Parts: sequence; structure tokens; C-alpha cells
Amino acid sequence: MGVWSAALLLSGGALAGEAEFEACQGPAENAVIRAANCNLAIRLGGLSREQMIVALFNRGQAYLTTERPATALPDFDALLELEPDDKDGLMIRAITRRQLKDLDGALADLRRLEALNYQPAAQLYLNRSMVYHLKGERDKTLADLRKALELDPNNGIIKDRLWKTERLYKMQENE
Repeated sequence: MGVWSAALLLSGGALAGEAEFEACQGPAENAVIRAANCNLAIRLGGLSREQMIVALFNRGQAYLTTERPATALPDFDALLELEPDDKDGLMIRAITRRQLKDLDGALADLRRLEALNYQPAAQLYLNRSMVYHLKGERDKTLADLRKALELDPNNGIIKDRLWKTERLYKMQENE
């Protein structure tokens, strides 16, 4: 293969990687297609640090959408190695860890987000309340739900979750 042929082949590979990255970013028909596009972009290489962060985030989200949190977690870990204070990455990893029942890991991510002043804070407290609930820590669950509602008093999801959780705990006390 001549020098020019090799150069054209290499530049074609870079262009193919860029096309796959664009497909990884853009709207996809479904999560499986998005994951495949991101996977190909990552495997082809040549992504900038910022592009790699986006590709890892999008592929991880696609895996979560297809109910594969164990496959998504390494992407969020890799993203956070590149950008340790990425708030969206920390939040999605906390959610992933919660789904995998790594409750201490989820709490660590949520505490880090609290230290980074994550906004909207109500979502932080809502997500942390779910972790506390799974850990069986009723007082912390209710405290975080109440804090979330205080921060976002018109949020119907938070109102509903607080009402249902208080009702559940009262029913359990009466058993």
C-alpha cells in the first residue's frame, strides 16, 4: 500500500469515527441503535476528550434505557475518570449504582453532588431518598423527601412519592 493510500485510509477512518460520533450524539430510533453508534465511535478512536465524555455518557444512558445497568456502569466510571466533577455523570452513575443495589456507592456519588452544589437540588434529595429507602433508613428517607418538596413545592412526582412513602411507613407501623 502506498503512502497516499494509507493516508486516505487513515483519514477515511477518522471521518468514519466522526460520522459515528455524530450519530451517537443525534436522535436515534432507539437505545440499541444509539448504543451501537456510540460503541463504534469509541472503538474507532480519534475522539477528543470532550467527545469521549459525550460518547461514554450517551452509550451508558442507552444501556440504562435497555435495562442493562451493569453494562452502563463502566461507561460512567470511565467518564468520571476523565471528568471527576461532571455533575450529570455523577447523577447518572448514582442512579445506576442504586439500580445495581450498590447503595453505598450511590450515596457517595450523591454526597459528592451535594458538595458540588448540584442543581436542581430537589432532584438530588429525591434520588437520595430512594437510596435511603432501599437501605431501610426511614427517617433519612422522609427528611430528604421533605427537603426535596421544600425546594420544589409544585413538583407532583415529589409530592406523590412523599405521600405514598409516609402512607407505607404508617401502614408498616400498624402491622
